[in-house]
Amino acid sequence: MSRSDDKLRVLIAITEQSPVDALWRVALRRLGRERRELIAVFLSDDHLRRAASLPFTREISRVSGTTVEFTLQRASQAHDDAIRRAREMVNKLALDAKLTPAFEVLAGSDFTRARELFEGTGNLLIAPTIIRRRPIFAEFEKLGCRIELVEEDTAGSEDRPEANDNVGQAGS
Repeated sequence: MSRSDDKLRVLIAITEQSPVDALWRVALRRLGRERRELIAVFLSDDHLRRAASLPFTREISRVSGTTVEFTLQRASQAHDDAIRRAREMVNKLALDAKLTPAFEVLAGSDFTRARELFEGTGNLLIAPTIIRRRPIFAEFEKLGCRIELVEEDTAGSEDRPEANDNVGQAGS
């Protein structure tokens, strides 16, 4: 698939634990004055659903310390809440920066859509370092986009991105 006519993209990969503000700051610096499309991609993971399917999984209340059964319904609700929080944070940051990024949810096993979004040597993926542990990261490495990993502990401090421009550029 040739994307030579398409606008280059800066993509922010967001997980449930991502420091969205730190990823956003790196993305803004990388956007600069270039005409690039900015897309925030929430990488959906089914770990909560898998946990809820186990008979011994319990949820512990942060307030009272009581435990209740962790059901598939509760897993779905927690997953939806994480997506909502990420979308709200991206919307707030975008409003402050006067930008209108796209927001998309990508299932961790949807390699076809990942290819559509990320493939291209001019594209830049900004992601938290924890993404290395996810199966989809191996797919990102094959797509030819540049990948810049951001340490998770940068949310409250100065960004210390781990540049990784060679990742995903097979044959370079």
